[in-house]
Parts: sequence; structure tokens; C-alpha cells
Amino acid sequence: MKEMRIEESEIHLWQLEQADFELSSLQSECLAWLTESELKRFRRYQFDRHRKQMLLGRVLMRVALSSYDRSVAAASWNFTHNDYGKPAISEEQNSASLYFNLSHSAEKVVLAVSRFKDIGIDVECARRPRRIAAVAQRYFSDKETAQLLSLPADQQQSRFYDLWTLKEAYIKACGMGLAIPLQHFSYGFSGDDGLTVEFDARRNDVEGAWQFWQLSAGSDFKLAVAAKAGEGALTHTLSGWRLIDLDKFLEQEVQVIRSK
Repeated sequence: MKEMRIEESEIHLWQLEQADFELSSLQSECLAWLTESELKRFRRYQFDRHRKQMLLGRVLMRVALSSYDRSVAAASWNFTHNDYGKPAISEEQNSASLYFNLSHSAEKVVLAVSRFKDIGIDVECARRPRRIAAVAQRYFSDKETAQLLSLPADQQQSRFYDLWTLKEAYIKACGMGLAIPLQHFSYGFSGDDGLTVEFDARRNDVEGAWQFWQLSAGSDFKLAVAAKAGEGALTHTLSGWRLIDLDKFLEQEVQVIRSK
């Protein structure tokens, strides 16, 4: 597998499709890569589809990171977690200053890699029905909820997942998960390809320090990325790759739908 390089201004997006991999082969080749706690979690799953999804997430993470630092084998990475569970490369192994975030839903597994720690990604299968009004009223801001429910009924599920993935990407980038109330910040959609974000006083964040993207992930999925690099930072560029085997990946076009 070729060696990868990533610049300060870049975000690399990796993905794989579960259909490209067989669980039996993965187990024989990669199960030993898991930590003890990961292995216990793997064995708790009752269904093969959940085991495969979990294992492929760890495989993508480890294989991708080793493509940037060839001195660390995929099986040898050590990770730490902050108080909210966000993983990071252990300090002694992170001489390359790599940071990442992982997400999976149904058939897709996605990974964002950058040189700054405030990076988040979320993918969701948007064909799954949701109790849109009830969930929005509980988790979204009043402004988001009003705009969502004002749409025609056949457009609400798509917009719901637009908002959900953007919110998940942000709280994952912050490394605090749902400890950040989702009502404390709001997204808006401007023109054909614009995004806006507003943080209320309870959140105490700066809109100009963040970039957000909604990306194409196929008709059944929504995909969002959030990145913070501070005021006046370089605009980040996105590049994509698809892992098709444990030692093979292909460059993949990144199609931006909306951005801020």
C-alpha cells in the first residue's frame, strides 16, 4: 500500500462498503488487531452484520493511519480516549500529528483524517423512518424545528438527516458527544449550496472558526464533516479514498453538496 501524505490544510476522507469484505476472512486476518475491550464488544454482538460493521470500522481506522506512518503496523496502533469517549492516537505513537474521527451506518464506514484534533464526521442511512416531529422538538433548536416542519411532508425526512449529521459531526469534532445539548446551536441552508451555523450564548463558540460540509454519499445516505482550525485559518481542502482490500485503496472524488 502506498504511503500517504497530508498537509495542514487538508482533510482526507476514507470510506469502505461492507459488501467488499467477507466477515470470515476479516476475522481470520484482523480479529487479533482488536484491543481486549474491543474484542469483548465484538463478541457481545449477536448478529454477524453488527460484528462485521464494528470490525470494519477498526480495520479502516488502523489501515488508513498506517498509510501515513509506515513505522506503525495496522495491528500495533494504541489509542487513548478523552472523558467523553473520543479516541485519539496515543501520544508516544503520534509523531506524525494525526487526528481522526470514525462513523458508520448500514453498509457504509467512513473516516476523516486531519492534522488538527477538532475533526468530526457522521454518516447516516437516510432511508430509515424517524418520528421526525418528536425527535426535532426534543433535540433541535426552535428555529431548526420550525423550518423543518414547514417543509412539505415528503421533504422532511431528507432535511432531518441533513441536520442530524451536521449536528453529530460538530459534537464529535468537539469531542464531547451529547454532553453538548443539540439545541444550543442551529444550522441554516442558504441558496443552492450554502450552510450557516449559529451558536447561542449557552454554547459560547465562534462561527467563524468552523467549516462544515455536506457531502454526497449515495441516494440513501447523508454525510457531514465538521472542522475547527481557528479564526483566519486556511480553507481546508477535501480528498477521498475508498478501501477495497486490506492493502488496496482507490482515490475517490469528493462531491460537496453544501458548505460553510
